[in-house]
Amino acid sequence: MGIGVGSGLLPTFAFPNGFPSISEAVYHKSILSRISNEADEIAIRLVCTNHENRKRSTKISIQVEGTGTITRQKGYFLEPSDGNVSQSQQTNISLHPSDYDIVVFWVKSPNSNTSCTISYNRDKFTFTVGDLLNNSELTFGKEKALTANILSYQETGKLDSTAFGIADQDKFRFSILADLQGGDPSIPKNERTRMKIHNAFIEDTVALTNNLSPEPSFSIILGDFVDSIGQEENFVYMERLVSPLKMPLFLEIGNHETPYNADFSPSEKKDYLKNYFDSQKRINGSNKLLYSFDVGKWHFVVWPDPLRKNFWMNYPHYFDWLENDLEKHKEKPVVFFQHVPIHPIGIDPLTSYVESVSVRKQLLELLTKFGNVKYVFSGHVHIPLKASLKTAVTYKGIKMINLPAAGYRPRAFGEPDFFGGPEQGVCVVDIDQEDIKVHYQHVTKEWFTYPDSFPAFDDKKHALWFNQPWELPSEEKIRNHDFSNGLQHWHQRFVYHEDKDPSNICEIRETSEGKKQLYLLSRKRGYDVPGQDRLPQHINRVAQRVSLGNSPNPALNIRYRPESGKFDVNSYNGFFLILECYSEDYNCVNLVYSTGKIFYGVTKGFGMYENVKTHHFDLPAEPGKLHDLTLPFAKDYQSINEKKESFSELKVDSILVWLGVWTVNEGIDQQVGMYIDEVSLTKTAKSTPTTPRKPEGGIWYPKMGHIAGEHHYIEQEMIYPPGLNGK
Repeated sequence: MGIGVGSGLLPTFAFPNGFPSISEAVYHKSILSRISNEADEIAIRLVCTNHENRKRSTKISIQVEGTGTITRQKGYFLEPSDGNVSQSQQTNISLHPSDYDIVVFWVKSPNSNTSCTISYNRDKFTFTVGDLLNNSELTFGKEKALTANILSYQETGKLDSTAFGIADQDKFRFSILADLQGGDPSIPKNERTRMKIHNAFIEDTVALTNNLSPEPSFSIILGDFVDSIGQEENFVYMERLVSPLKMPLFLEIGNHETPYNADFSPSEKKDYLKNYFDSQKRINGSNKLLYSFDVGKWHFVVWPDPLRKNFWMNYPHYFDWLENDLEKHKEKPVVFFQHVPIHPIGIDPLTSYVESVSVRKQLLELLTKFGNVKYVFSGHVHIPLKASLKTAVTYKGIKMINLPAAGYRPRAFGEPDFFGGPEQGVCVVDIDQEDIKVHYQHVTKEWFTYPDSFPAFDDKKHALWFNQPWELPSEEKIRNHDFSNGLQHWHQRFVYHEDKDPSNICEIRETSEGKKQLYLLSRKRGYDVPGQDRLPQHINRVAQRVSLGNSPNPALNIRYRPESGKFDVNSYNGFFLILECYSEDYNCVNLVYSTGKIFYGVTKGFGMYENVKTHHFDLPAEPGKLHDLTLPFAKDYQSINEKKESFSELKVDSILVWLGVWTVNEGIDQQVGMYIDEVSLTKTAKSTPTTPRKPEGGIWYPKMGHIAGEHHYIEQEMIYPPGLNGK
C-alpha cells in the first residue's frame, strides 16, 4: 500500500476509487497498526509557516481527547529564540519570512476518533486521527499557516540479522562498498561514458570482495548504489552487477537514488522512493529506509541520506527513532552507516553538497548522547585513500571515516595517493568481541589498515561546522583586528592541506618592520591527472561575528594588498569580504565585496539562507599596492536594493565578517595571494562615497558538463591565459 513510503502516502492514494467494503473504523485500525512505532505510538507533525514579509512570534499548544494520550512533544529546526517544546506548557516559536518550524507530538494507542486540538495564536483547530488517515495533509488558518499530517514508521525498524543468513557470532568481518554509482549506460539521461567506467570498477570490486578470506558475513552499500537519478533501469542493471556477491547485501539510500527535483511533501502523490524500495526488496527481502540490526556484541544502524528538498522536514521522526534505538542498545558498541559525512572533509563542494548545519547538529547530539557509537562510516565524497586517512577524526569518542568509492573515480585532493593507480576498492572491517580493525583494499590488491586512533576534531577552532553563524559569540568590536595575536578570535573553516605545496594557505606572516598580517593564498590543486573532478574552491576563509547594536550608519575599514605575481584581476580567482547580516537569528541580507571576478556560489553552503538576497560590490586590486578603504555598507545597501529601504529597516544587530580567497581550480597560473593588514568596524561612519557595484561580467556562473566521466567547464578555454589555449 505504500504507507510511509514517499513521505507517508496515506490511504486516499492507496484506494483512489474509494475505501474497501469494510467499516472505516476497522480500516483505520489496520492502517494505524502499520504506521505506529514499536511502542504503539503514532507521530503527528505540525508545520508552522510564515508567509509574511516580517518575523512573527507564534504561540502553539496541543491537547488530545478521547482514546490515546500524548507521550512527548519535540521541536525540529527551531531557532535559538524559540521556546522549549514540551508537553506541559505553551510553546513560543519565532517564524522568519518564508520560514517553517516543525512540532511533532506522539500519541499512544489512538483510534480513528482520537481528537486533537491545536491552539495556534488566537485560533483553535480540531481534527481527529481519522481525518488525518483520510487525507494526506490538513491545512488550517490564513495563507495555510498550519498543516498537520501523520508520520509513518512502516519504513523503519530493527531487522533480525539471522533471517538474512548472518550467523550470530562474536568474531566476524563485514565489507562496505561506497558510491558504486553504476547503471545501464544505454538509457537516456545517463552519463554514458562515466557509467561505463564505474561499471568496470564495480565488477572488479565485487570480485575482490568475493575473494576476501575469511569471507565477510555481510556487505553494505553505503549509498549511491546507482548513478543518475534513480531510474528503475539503473537499479535493475546494478542488481545484476552485484548479484555475484556471496554474502547478504544491504542498501543505504544516497543522493543518486531519487530525482534531483524530488520534493518530499505529504501532498505529493509521486513515490520518489519506490525504485529504491523495490530494489532493496529484490536484493534482501526487506522494505526499510532507516533500520538497524545486531551481529554478536555489535549493533549496526543504517541512516538515510538522500540530500533532497524537504526530506528532513518530512521525516523529523527519524531522529526520535534513532534516539530510541541507540538508548535501547546503549550497552552495545554501535557502528553507524551514513552516505553523507557528518565530519568536515575540507574541500568544496563538501560545504554545500552535504546535510545542513541543523541536520548535522541534531544528528551529532544523538550519536554522542549515550556514548555507545564507536564508528561512523560515510561515502559521498569519492575520496582518495590518503585523503580518507588525513580527514579521519575522533569526536567525543566516535571515530569518523570517509571511505573511497567502489566505482566512482576520485575528486581532486591535490596529491598522489599511497599506491598510485586506481583508487576504487572495498572497506573491510574485522571484529573480534569488542575489538575492531578497519582495512581498505584497492582493486589492484593493495591492502591498507587504518590506525586505531585519529586526531580529535577541534570544534572550537572549526565552530562553524556544527553551529550556525548566529551561534558564534558576538563581540562588541572586531577582536584582534590587526592579527597581532595570530588568528585568535577568528574562526576558520576546516581545509584539506596537501603534504607539499598546499593549494590553500591561511597563516600569519610578519613584515620586515615586525607587523603581522593575515596571508591568504588559493590556487589550483596540484597532481593534475585525468579523471578527477575540479570544482571551484572558496573554502579558504576566516570569520568573526560582531554586534552592531543600534548603529545608524556602520562601515567597515580594511587594509589589504594583492600579492605581486600571484593575482591577475582578469583571472578566475580573487579576494572576497562578505558581510552576512543578521537580525537576531535571521539572515536578512548578504553583502559581498570582491576583487576582479567572483564565483556566484561564494555564499552557498556556509549557513546563509537560500532565499536571502546577495548584493555584489567591486574592490580595487592593483598587485603590490596597499589599499586602505572604508566600506559604508549601510549606505551601499540602500543604494543598491530594489525597495530603496534603509539599512536600519532591516534591524540588523550583528554581522558575520568573512575574509577569504577563491580559485576556479582549473587552467594554468590561476591563483590569488592576498595580505590583509587589518579590518575594523566603525559604527557611525562619516560621509564616505558608496562602493561601486560589481560590473557586468564580474560574477562568474560556471557551466558544467561531463567529458570522459569527469566534471568539465564548458567554457574552459576562458580560464587559460592568452597564448596557452591555442588561440
